[in-house]
Amino acid sequence: MKAGQISAVVLAGGYSTRMGRDKASLALNGRTFLEIQVDKLRALGVADVMVSGAGYRAAGARTVADIYPHRGPLGGVHACLLSAAHPACLVVSTDVPLIPSEALMELAQAHVGGVTALCHGERVEPLMAVYDCALAGEAERLLNSGNTSMMQLLRRAPLTRYAYRMDEFLLTNCNTLEDYARILACGEGKP
Repeated sequence: MKAGQISAVVLAGGYSTRMGRDKASLALNGRTFLEIQVDKLRALGVADVMVSGAGYRAAGARTVADIYPHRGPLGGVHACLLSAAHPACLVVSTDVPLIPSEALMELAQAHVGGVTALCHGERVEPLMAVYDCALAGEAERLLNSGNTSMMQLLRRAPLTRYAYRMDEFLLTNCNTLEDYARILACGEGKP
C-alpha cells in the first residue's frame, strides 16, 4: 500500500508513569517526540495523520479523541480506525522517536490486509503496525469485553509480519529517564 493511500495514527496518550512526565512532549534536536513522528509520516506522503490522545496538537495532524477513554492504545486505535480517511492506518507510538522513516515506508508497502506488524527477532510490535479500518468492529468488541490488549486484536485478524532489518536500537521505546538519556545521546550522534 502506498503512503498516499493510507492514514496514520500517532499514539500520544497514556499516563507515562515510569517516565514521570508526558513522553509526547519530550524533545530531541529541538522538536518534540510528537512533532518528530508527525513530520516523519507527512514526509512519507501520508496526508491523513491523526494524533490519538486528548489535548495533543501537532501541525499537519488532526486530533482524534477516544470513544472509550482510558482503555489504552486499543481505545485510541479504535477511534482512529473509525475516523480514518483511508481503508488502513499505519500506527506508530510517539515514544519510539528513532524508528527510521524507511522502516515505516516498508511496513506500509508490505500491507496487503488485516494487520501487518513490524517484527524483530521473535517479537511482534502491535504499536508499529498497519491495521485495516474494517477491524474497528473487532476492536470495539474487545473494548466492550474489557480486554484492551492490542495483541488480542492481532490474534483476531490475518497477520503479515514485516521483518525489521535495521539497527535494533532505533526501536528503543522511551519509558524511563535512562531510555531518554540513551535516545538523546544517539540522536545527537553519540550512540
